[in-house]
Amino acid sequence: MIRRSLLAAALVVAGSVAIAPKAMAQSVDVPFSGTVGGACTFSSVTPGVLGVFGPVGTPTSLYASSFSGPGGPGMGSPGQVSVACNQPASLTVSLPVQTAGPAFIPMMLNADVNSPQGSTYNTTGGSGSPIPLLSDSTNIPLKIGMMADKGSVLEAGNYAYTVTLTVVP
Repeated sequence: MIRRSLLAAALVVAGSVAIAPKAMAQSVDVPFSGTVGGACTFSSVTPGVLGVFGPVGTPTSLYASSFSGPGGPGMGSPGQVSVACNQPASLTVSLPVQTAGPAFIPMMLNADVNSPQGSTYNTTGGSGSPIPLLSDSTNIPLKIGMMADKGSVLEAGNYAYTVTLTVVP
């Protein structure tokens, strides 16, 4: 009797295996996605140095040129910074803001930026066109200049200004 039961069980199992469908290989695609945000990064900031400009002994302006070429005594030196962007952007420059020294209201105030990709400026009563920045991985060198003209003799003192650069994607 046990033999018959075993035989019957073996036949049921064998029949089930024979009737069961064959296993088939299957695959699935697993998607991935991500977003890289646009960004620009400033690096290697070198402060500029203001020189004095005007009649000898009675200067009327503080000045630092961003343009290449010979500068005279007291002409100052430009500030420098590098910028790198991973998408096209444009750069603008603010008017200089006095942060130290005897305060005065300048009759003329301007700031300018020069780069291999172009130049721009901002001056009392107007502003220049933004510099287009291309998207690449290299640092773009920028030279920043400024001028504050009092229109009359400057008081002796240690003057300081800041110029803000803004990058807009």
